[in-house]
Amino acid sequence: MITRSYLGLVGLALLFAQAVPVQGSDGDAALKLYVAASTKEAVDAIAQQFQRETGLSVEVTPGASSKLAKQIVEGAPADLFLSADQATADYLGEKQLIAKRRNLLGNRLVVVVPADSRVEIKSLNDLAREEVKQIALALEKVPAGEYAREALRQASVWEQVEDKIVGGEDVRAALAFVEQGASAGIVYLTDTIGNSRVRVAFRIDPRLHRPIEYPLVLIKRDPMRPGSVKLYEYLGTESATAEFRKAKFEIIR
Repeated sequence: MITRSYLGLVGLALLFAQAVPVQGSDGDAALKLYVAASTKEAVDAIAQQFQRETGLSVEVTPGASSKLAKQIVEGAPADLFLSADQATADYLGEKQLIAKRRNLLGNRLVVVVPADSRVEIKSLNDLAREEVKQIALALEKVPAGEYAREALRQASVWEQVEDKIVGGEDVRAALAFVEQGASAGIVYLTDTIGNSRVRVAFRIDPRLHRPIEYPLVLIKRDPMRPGSVKLYEYLGTESATAEFRKAKFEIIR
């Protein structure tokens, strides 16, 4: 015989089950923000601020922009993408994956050497000198690598240095080669902040390559998650901008 007390307990259990959200559902899962490797530290700090202010968690996935874009096209569940170049964002546009897009950041290319290096490098022409044995760049098709190769070609030194090139999967891998002893490397200015293992030899003339621009893309999803729109807008707030400036990014308005 089923008693009233038993029925009451069942009713309470059902009510509780309805009140507790199911963990891991798409609506409650962390927002997935894919970002160019060069932005990782700044974006990590901004994501933490966003979570404190909104209660919405963010999962940051850094990497080479071209590689991340390919993953998104193949179905990776990204909500937003911060690319290090326009061409990679254009690729997502061609695949009809963009809900919103705006230019967010700028950057500068620099030549770096190991902190204890005694090799004097003041121009791209100096990279052709015999004592410069290895030059670390990000791989081709990676924005930082594309910008660097363009600058070397525009400076008419590519043919003299091509055989010295060692490629990193992304710009941080290229930086690591210099940390480990490569004679020189070309990375973003922002990658050198707080790094005592390398020093900036000089800044590359920005006229030697396309403008370095970071477009922010809101990925088209069906349905769109409200939190993703909030994060898209938040990355342009003064709070987020302060973190990007701290990391030496240029702000595009």
